[in-house]
Order: sequence, then structure tokens, then C-alpha cells
Amino acid sequence: MPALRQLTFRGYRSLHDLRLHLGQLTVITGGNGVGKSNVYRALSLAQKLAQGTFAKAVAREGGMPSMVWAGERKKNENIRIQLGIHHQDFNYTLEAGLIPTMPLDPTRFRTDPDLKIETLTTSGPSGKVMAQRKAASIFLRGSSGKLEPIPLPFHAPESMLSEVRDGLLHPFLTATRETLLQWRFHHHFPTDPASPLRKPMIGFWSPVLAENGENVAATLQTLRESHRLQPLDDVFSEAFPETSWSPVNDDGSFEIRLLRHDLKRWLSSAELSDGTLRFFCLAAALLTSHPPPLLVLNEPETSLHPKLFPAISQLIAHAAKDTQIIIVSHSEELTSEIENHSKITRLDLAIDRGRTRLSSHLGSNRVWEFDGEE
Repeated sequence: MPALRQLTFRGYRSLHDLRLHLGQLTVITGGNGVGKSNVYRALSLAQKLAQGTFAKAVAREGGMPSMVWAGERKKNENIRIQLGIHHQDFNYTLEAGLIPTMPLDPTRFRTDPDLKIETLTTSGPSGKVMAQRKAASIFLRGSSGKLEPIPLPFHAPESMLSEVRDGLLHPFLTATRETLLQWRFHHHFPTDPASPLRKPMIGFWSPVLAENGENVAATLQTLRESHRLQPLDDVFSEAFPETSWSPVNDDGSFEIRLLRHDLKRWLSSAELSDGTLRFFCLAAALLTSHPPPLLVLNEPETSLHPKLFPAISQLIAHAAKDTQIIIVSHSEELTSEIENHSKITRLDLAIDRGRTRLSSHLGSNRVWEFDGEE
């Protein structure tokens, strides 16, 4: 059974009320504008809560007023964003709203999030509450076995996951934070002419690919010296016939280079196509020598020629043996190719009156679900 079992989103952009049950390898699909990227961004916000950068992430999305559901509301309904994470080790729920201000309030931080409620429990439908936040007050279960208030000031825009740092006194909350911090997200590998991916650089031992892929050559060389590149070697000739590659140039600097059988010299990273560079970034992310508990890829098909889909799908299948993976994609061809190599949980999304829903739930006003422990 996968570690991350279920996600619930309410009030975040088009995710008015959405529940997703996940597998070891989950592919989230749907056409343009159905809310796939909203799922990716909402899930990545969970990690920002653990990092203590939630307010910064909200600001980058335009602030809380632009993040909340913009459709019709019930009379007197609170303007809230809700997030629920149901993991094999814990359950975490969050409610965040707008900063309460009065007409004469001097604050200029009116677009910050205001964390109203947080609850962290042990796993299962009737889990024990281990930590709880109500506005600025946080209660943690101490050595006495009772929920006790923490006599420290806390910031309204940030989570108790990042604010409480005493791992000896509060190991359950610390373990939850560390789990979220180990998740990895890859959305965009910049390949413009000024991108670090196109320039030789001094490398360092890199078991983990940077979020933007800037250390891809060093990561692949790390994998080579760790004897973990065989899966890439197995599919490379199929993806790039009669071609050799190297992550190190003649000067000893790190950059991706290709040598085709019909050329007299190596092609530098500055000469490679966007799709070729992104292929190597995806390979580095999937074959990491330090597999994360969760890897989330948003639209990995970007700039890739369909002939590369079989190779990427085989690398995904290999990585899914050690890592739970969520892939957000609008490519039916890539989804089918992944399904040819792996058992997947496929979640097809659609839009209904501005709301993101599962395609299987269209046509019903309410979907009843009954969860049970296995």
C-alpha cells in the first residue's frame, strides 16, 4: 500500500471540493484548464508549510485573495482553503483564510494567509490528536499524555509544522515535518539560452537533482560513479540511436554532451534541443541515488518528442519500485505508454461549473465515498 493514500482539497482555486485516492504510481490526466496544475501547486504548498515559506509561496501565487475559490458561495460561508493529507503515518489537515483586518488597521500584509486551524493526528480514521492549532494558539501532546499549550508566539502566516522545532519533546510533529521536506517536485526545467543547463560548470557530488535541474550533469556523473545508470543505459540507444553521451567535457567541466555517428565532434549543451536536455533532467530525477518517499512531476512531456515516451516510461517504472510517484500530464500518449510498463492509478479530471472533479463523478451533485482500513 502506498504511503500517501489520500488528498483532499477545498476552496483552492478550481479545487472547490476534491478528494483523490492515490496509488504507488498515480497519473493525473485531463484537458487544458481542468485544474491539473492546481492539484500540483496545492500539493507543493504542503511542503512550503513544513519549510516555513508558506507566506512566500502564497505571495508568489498572487496572495490569498487570488487563491481562494472564486465561484458561488453559500450565504455566510467562510472564505477558506482546506488541505487534507492522509498518510500511512499521520493525518494532517489545514484551514487557512484571509488576514482579518479593520478599516483603520495599518497593516499592509492583507494578502498574507491566516492559518485558522491545523490538526495533526496519528494515522487511521480515529487517530489520536498529537498537535492542534487554533489561530495563534498551539497545543501539543506532551509527556503527560495531555494536549498542552505551547507558551511561545507564533506567526499567523506560518504552520506549526515549521514553527515547533523541538524534536526531543515533540518527535511526532518533527517526523511529519521531515516526511514533507523529503518530498520532491519538478515542474519546469529552464532551457532558454541563459539557462544553467546550457553552460559548463564546476560540479560537486550531487545525489539529488536540483528543482530546476541546474546540476543535471553532476547528478548523472554521481549516478555513474554510484553504479546506478544501468536503467538509463538500457533505454538510451532506443531513444537516441547511434548516439553517445557524456556528462563531462574535455576540460573536466560538467555539461551534457552528445556525439552522433554522423558528426565529427561532440555537441555541447548549448547546442542540444530543449527536449533532449529535459529528457536527461527527468532521467536524473527518476534515477536518484537518494530516492524520496514521494516524487511529483508536472507535465514531464513538455518539449519531449513522443519517441522518447517509451524510454521515460521505463525509467518511471524503475523508479516506482522505490518511490511513490505522482505524474500530472495532459498527454494521453504518455499516459498510455506509462500504463504499458506499470500498474497505475489513473485519475481523469474534468471541469464542471468551474469546479475540478473526477470525470467519473460528473453528473452527480454529491458523491458518497466510504473509506475503510485494510
